Amino acid sequence: MESAPPTVYLLYGNYELGFSEFIGHLKEKMGNPENALLNIDRLPPEDLTLDRLEQIATTMPFLSQRRLIIAEQPTRLMKNKAQRDRFFGLLSNLPPSSALVLIEKIDFRSTRGRTPAKPAELIQWLQAQPSAFIRRFEAPHGAQFSSWVQDHASDLGGKFEPQAAQLLAEYVADDVNLAHQEINKLLTYVDGEGAVTVADIEKLTPFYGQSNVFAMVDALGQRDAKGALYNLKRLMEDENPLYIFGMVIRQFRLLLLAKEAMGSKRDPAKALKVSSFVANKIIAQARNFSLGDLESIYHQLLKMDIESKSGRDKTDVALERFIIQLAH
Repeated sequence: MESAPPTVYLLYGNYELGFSEFIGHLKEKMGNPENALLNIDRLPPEDLTLDRLEQIATTMPFLSQRRLIIAEQPTRLMKNKAQRDRFFGLLSNLPPSSALVLIEKIDFRSTRGRTPAKPAELIQWLQAQPSAFIRRFEAPHGAQFSSWVQDHASDLGGKFEPQAAQLLAEYVADDVNLAHQEINKLLTYVDGEGAVTVADIEKLTPFYGQSNVFAMVDALGQRDAKGALYNLKRLMEDENPLYIFGMVIRQFRLLLLAKEAMGSKRDPAKALKVSSFVANKIIAQARNFSLGDLESIYHQLLKMDIESKSGRDKTDVALERFIIQLAH
């Protein structure tokens, strides 16, 4: 005998594509798509109240076995003890015909991978409920990203060469949604005729977020404060300052590695361990700085990182000040 499906699903993290795929699987299980549409409700944060949630979540499904309710940022309903107790009471008394999906978006980059207090409290309470399902969704980043590209391409019925996956990761600067779009486009382009190659990516995929970092460093190497600040502001339009700061630190770490390799007559491309496209850009930029300059800059960035994490300085302000000082 099969066990009853959960009535509450908590999906939390910063991997929105993962949220969408999971909800898509739940929708598929609802049977006839036309009937399913009559039994799906979504409550964005601005529409989410306890009264509204209770009204929808306890309504019986129409021409379907289950009703799917998607509620975003549910910890908004935990502002005080009375609200929290009422919310938990609703969750523990949902009818079996309800499938309530709670989506709690958490920017793990800004929390350094930690789960904030209210989501942690909700997780702890749900862990004791037999009818609850909990899953953490953390977007891939750094070294994990190229592996994710290959896995995601496989899920979509295609394949990437390892170097191509690494290059795409560099191009999209760890942006999962952008990577998903590019993977779909590239798989359509090769149309099942082998794996996506580096040449395919260089032909079809623009060099997104990382290009602004390269442009910013180019401007710094030429002591062009205006150009460097322009590219920093473009980055800040779409990204968290902490993430941008991490990209800047990474860029200067690579520049330092390349400069050290060049000084010791080693192949800088092998020392960098990045795609050839990125390695060539780094090597060219390293020639604009002395080894002493790069060592000083890198130590300055590490000091800024400590001050930012301790709350003694704001990351966005510190980055602007760093660029102005360096470009003059």
